[in-house]
Amino acid sequence: MNRRPGPKQNGVRALYLISLSALPAAPGFAQTQPAAPRTAMPDAYRDDIVITARRDAADDPETELSEQDIARYGANTIADLLHNIGPLIDGTGTPPIVLVNGKRIGGASGITGFPPEALARLAILPPDAAAKYGYPADQRVVNLVLKNKFASLEGEVGATYATAGGRDSERESASRVVIDGATYWNAQVQTTRDSMLFRSARPRAVPPDPVYLAGSVSGPGGQPIDPALDAIAGRAILIAAPPAVASSRPPTLADFAAAGPPRTTDPDSAYALLPGGRSLGVNLGVTHPLGSFTGSLNVNVSTVSSIQRLGYPDASLTLPAGNPWSPFGEAVVVTPDLRAIGPLETRQDTKTLAVSASLTGAIGQWNANLLANVAQSWSTSRFDRGLDLQNIQQRLNAFDPTLNPYAPLSRGLLQVDRSRSRFASADAKLVLDRAVAKLPAGALTVNLSAGISRMTVSSTSESDQTAPVAPVAPGDLRRTQIDLRASLAAPLTKRGDSALGDLSANAAIGATKVTGSATQRQVDAGLTWSPAAPVQLYAGYSSAQIVPDIAQLNGPRIETVIQIYDPIRQEVAQPVWITGGNPDLRRGTRSSLTLKAMWRPLGRSLTLDLGYQRQVSSGGIAAFPQLTPAVEAAFSGRIVRDAAGRLIAIDARLINIARDASAQLTTGFTWLWSPVARQSATKPSSPAAWQISLTVNHSWQLESLLTTDPRLPPLDRLGGAGGQPRHLVSMQLMAGRSGLGAILNGQWQSTARVDNPAIADGAGDLRFSAFGQFTLSFFVEPANLLNPGSTTKSWASNLRLSLDVQNVFDSFQRVTLADGRTAPGYDRYALNPLGRTVQLTVRKRF
Repeated sequence: MNRRPGPKQNGVRALYLISLSALPAAPGFAQTQPAAPRTAMPDAYRDDIVITARRDAADDPETELSEQDIARYGANTIADLLHNIGPLIDGTGTPPIVLVNGKRIGGASGITGFPPEALARLAILPPDAAAKYGYPADQRVVNLVLKNKFASLEGEVGATYATAGGRDSERESASRVVIDGATYWNAQVQTTRDSMLFRSARPRAVPPDPVYLAGSVSGPGGQPIDPALDAIAGRAILIAAPPAVASSRPPTLADFAAAGPPRTTDPDSAYALLPGGRSLGVNLGVTHPLGSFTGSLNVNVSTVSSIQRLGYPDASLTLPAGNPWSPFGEAVVVTPDLRAIGPLETRQDTKTLAVSASLTGAIGQWNANLLANVAQSWSTSRFDRGLDLQNIQQRLNAFDPTLNPYAPLSRGLLQVDRSRSRFASADAKLVLDRAVAKLPAGALTVNLSAGISRMTVSSTSESDQTAPVAPVAPGDLRRTQIDLRASLAAPLTKRGDSALGDLSANAAIGATKVTGSATQRQVDAGLTWSPAAPVQLYAGYSSAQIVPDIAQLNGPRIETVIQIYDPIRQEVAQPVWITGGNPDLRRGTRSSLTLKAMWRPLGRSLTLDLGYQRQVSSGGIAAFPQLTPAVEAAFSGRIVRDAAGRLIAIDARLINIARDASAQLTTGFTWLWSPVARQSATKPSSPAAWQISLTVNHSWQLESLLTTDPRLPPLDRLGGAGGQPRHLVSMQLMAGRSGLGAILNGQWQSTARVDNPAIADGAGDLRFSAFGQFTLSFFVEPANLLNPGSTTKSWASNLRLSLDVQNVFDSFQRVTLADGRTAPGYDRYALNPLGRTVQLTVRKRF
């Protein structure tokens, strides 16, 4: 290996100058001789890479992707790349901790928006690496190693369409990234737009009742309006349109007879199954040496808005006989003119400003990281609840001659709920680490961190009622939090010196003090053992006292209307769904045990994984569970029904729990194949060489019990109280070469059920079928495909076309009752209204 040693620091850190061609080779994802550049590039941008690295497990990553390996994934950003390699990281979908050149980064950093071409390599560190960097031991760490010289200006345009029609989305972005040794900066801007998906774009088994948007008059109970009107028209008239003359004078029976039937409007054209929205994001960042330190500053500004139409409001008035505007002998039902009102809507708008900074360097014998973040967001929401017609009805009953019941209603009659909130936070954290002793097996490393944060949430809610607007008293909450943590990582034995092989341990203790709450303590401990090179075993335990954060306690109240199955009445309901902060949340404790085993019988070409996780929460909080009869019985105060028993509102804010216990067994394997592994190290591989990887992960849920009250039996979410599947399987098949590649991702879950004891003989039980979905991603780079290794520039240079198909087979989960009928509210497009989508992306680097 072409390695030139640098000055030793603290006995455990050194500066290496590593040539790209000299990175260590491994079967499957092997580092080979670099392929010819895709486009002509100045020699100044092909320099060696300078990396500051630890001489410990971080130098022996669990999986490492070279520049060629990264290119085969066809990702447009580092964020896309991390998503694509998720099965290689841990298969759970949990975002990993990201280091850049072995260093922490600020919270608002835009590094994940960099193009993957900026990476020299990517290393997935072993499970015990998190503890070495001062993070909780159960998190995974990915180290991004940037190229020493890189410059890119790129634009990207993408469009997504639902194959069933009715919805389209667009995304545009532009970015500039420059890396010059230890200095790099970026500027990125991105916009998105999503159209609303209306229910009229999807078939319905039962057509909806029409809406008479311009108004109508009908008889009570579906009877004819008036026998005298029938006599004039020569036929029975059940419903009639208001005559045109009704806008200026009281109409006569003859006017109604000539008016004809009212015009109908499809209500589904005003009810959105999915909201529409727009977003704009701008990110600016710079990293630059400051003497013996390295400083970084990042600014992120974003605005996000969404709108969803909720259909036309229900509105009907009783026009009594004898009213000066009624020519009828009996009372009739008047549907008022709603054209000025239009559909009800819910809107949310959020604007965010975030600034992060970091300073990294050495203070004496300590490696220091100072991180600071400041963020502020402003949110507004509006929810149209309906119409207030009480005053109008009273005036009709009083025979008020000045009130025309056929005139268009004013938008001033809308009952509107509004909320405004502001969230502000500022935090600073100092992290120190050093080797405090040299043990026979390696260095004993200590990591110390201290942080302080200040958060403020203020919110105001207003509701329009029949009386003048009366704002609800604003809610404000301020909280200061101090965090202290100390961790120790110790190698106990070393392979070659001990029959035990490699054995290391880590332990951490922490304390958190929050305003108005007692001190919370955390304890973590882990043990990693590798008795032989292909085998690695890990055991970890953590225990922490937790308190709700400020957003969970005092987040803005948001109301919208959702479509949900009511298991009590066995019908589709559209209740108001309430989310936001809950000031009554309480503290609790959470403990977890993790056991993992990894075996690589064929080196890194084949990896077999086995794991067991158990987590128990005592007290604390949890998300509001799926609505079932058992859940409604446990949270009767959260479920609101009208006098007829119809579901009208659900308070779905976070809940307090007595206990939550879950356990799962996980298995998985990863197979990597490449002809590179079969070639001699002296023979460079062809850019056209294919590389294939297959990853399959299986999760077997052993236990999932939620106890909301010690006086009540636990809810078995696997046994019929929560509709949770017992088996989950995910897979990823990747095949790629220079300029061409494809990724197939799949997820599958087993059957599940929800019991409904309110219905005899299990007739109301819901049965959820086994369900699987696949996503296919394909990319092509014309220049690299047609002329691999060519340095000749053309229109196709650095051009990438990507095609992504979500839900390839347009599949959906079938939910049936005991007799095999589809459960109400679980039809094809109620469960997955979007269906299959196709996204085309064009990306060009200049």
